[in-house]
Amino acid sequence: MSNVHPFPAPPEDEGDYIDRPVPEAQAAEMAVLSACMNNRENVARANFLRSSDFYRPAHELIWNTLQQQYRTDGPTDPIALHYEITKLGQAHRVDGGAYLFTVANTIVGGTVEYYADIVAEQAALRRADALAVRIKTAIASGARPDQITAILAEHTSTEEKRSAEATGAGPTHLLASALDWDVLFGTNYGNVQLLPGQLLAPGQQAALVGDGKAGKSLFAQEWAWRMATGRPFLGDRPQRPIRVTYVDAENGHPELQQRLRSFGAGPDDMGAITYLSFPPVRPLDTPAGGQDLLAIATATHAEVVFIDTISRFITGVENDADTWLGLYRHTLMPLKAAGIASIRLDHMGKDGERGARGSSAKTQDVDHVWTLAAQGGGILSLKRTHSRTGIGPGEFTVLRHSKQVGGDWVFGATRHELMTFADRAALVEGSPEWIAQQLDRANVPAHWGRDRLKSECNRLGIPAATSKLEAVVKIRKTRENLPSDLPSPSQPALDLPAPAPAPDDTISAGQTCPGQVSNTPGQPAPDLPALSPSLKRGQVGQEPAPDTPLCTDCGHPLHPDRAARGYDTHVLCDTTEETTP
Repeated sequence: MSNVHPFPAPPEDEGDYIDRPVPEAQAAEMAVLSACMNNRENVARANFLRSSDFYRPAHELIWNTLQQQYRTDGPTDPIALHYEITKLGQAHRVDGGAYLFTVANTIVGGTVEYYADIVAEQAALRRADALAVRIKTAIASGARPDQITAILAEHTSTEEKRSAEATGAGPTHLLASALDWDVLFGTNYGNVQLLPGQLLAPGQQAALVGDGKAGKSLFAQEWAWRMATGRPFLGDRPQRPIRVTYVDAENGHPELQQRLRSFGAGPDDMGAITYLSFPPVRPLDTPAGGQDLLAIATATHAEVVFIDTISRFITGVENDADTWLGLYRHTLMPLKAAGIASIRLDHMGKDGERGARGSSAKTQDVDHVWTLAAQGGGILSLKRTHSRTGIGPGEFTVLRHSKQVGGDWVFGATRHELMTFADRAALVEGSPEWIAQQLDRANVPAHWGRDRLKSECNRLGIPAATSKLEAVVKIRKTRENLPSDLPSPSQPALDLPAPAPAPDDTISAGQTCPGQVSNTPGQPAPDLPALSPSLKRGQVGQEPAPDTPLCTDCGHPLHPDRAARGYDTHVLCDTTEETTP
């Protein structure tokens, strides 16, 4: 039978043994599981139980799944358990899920601790019964008295250790790190839910490296804010809010306020983030500093800790490997042991190809090293240069949006998004996508052929080689995301000047905000002059519908598909400025 544990019988007196019932309390087991399914906090109250304490294998499977759901903050109801067990390919062990509802409907009149004690007591009796069988079997096999004594001593030691672990009173604190094999093998580590942005998994450690012009803090602050408020980041789907603690010894309060407002944040929309500005923590490469940060993380119930910037929180020499070994031993290892993820910001060395400045030991104590580099035109390269696990994507091209009006950064206009191929191509002057974009903005009909487009490009001053116009024609006729404000074929094209070269953004010598770069190669051309109110296809001289989403920059209608993806500007409207808050 597959639904009961095999129980060994001694070679002699077999009949008497078989007639003896095995100690078990399946009803109490069902009561414990039912209490945990209906209240996930009961899992913690009964956490002294091991999966092997459950007599019925189905109950053991359910208990393992409940513990995993509790550790990952997942729901513990029968529907969620059925989904997780099915993913393990074990649904047949719970009658296709029906048995989960049978267990959940078990009436529980007492506390979960009461029933858990019954389960633990019966499990202890089974272990004692198994000990008796083992001793009788050893005697029948001719064991010596000292061998029997050794069996008894082993059993006693194991039981004492179990009792100490259940009460939290082990012989020394050193045993707290001993692995529980039931938990280890009962956990599905293959089902990893990456943190928002897909840059690391829960409990992992990462370094974000970049030079002073890349905007590391701006990137990390938006990442932390979105993580703490349950918002998506870098194309990832929304998740539950993550408890974030951000320790910052780099950015002043005025810059921080400006950046948070530019993200769209406010005092009532900061989510589960605790932000410590210039905290008086001791150096993190010392025992005292590690204790400070772990105490902060524990007090704030942090799941993720950001350290901005790591060089501000150490006392040792950056080129000395001992500095980073001390950082890991005193700060990062305790965080990792507690299951708390950490992201530290670091400066790029003089030779960008060699990564972060300082000792190469920096890359040995983290799970991932991400390098952030500005490419110009608001484009960032985010590349993983070192990885211990290799999980998740290894490279991203990011488009940084930001907008400044009269010296103030527009509320909610700063964000980082994954850049699509079409986004990238539309920013490269002279590419077919860029030419098509200029023609769209000039309201040139989409059905025009190559020769007619050639004449129109000459008239508008749009540089377009004849060899590229075939591709332009194909793009404009076949793509699904044509702007909604194109005129009908009968509407004459507007006479627009050629696109002007990008302005030279001058930055003052006192600039402190990362990401403000002037004279960056590859900066896109600015927007064309504002057009008259856009017309829908097939309409002449009519205003757009009242509910049509408009670009917050040029005021022209957005294509519904782009608006549905959360954009409020056209691609070119949002990337003409290279400066960031």
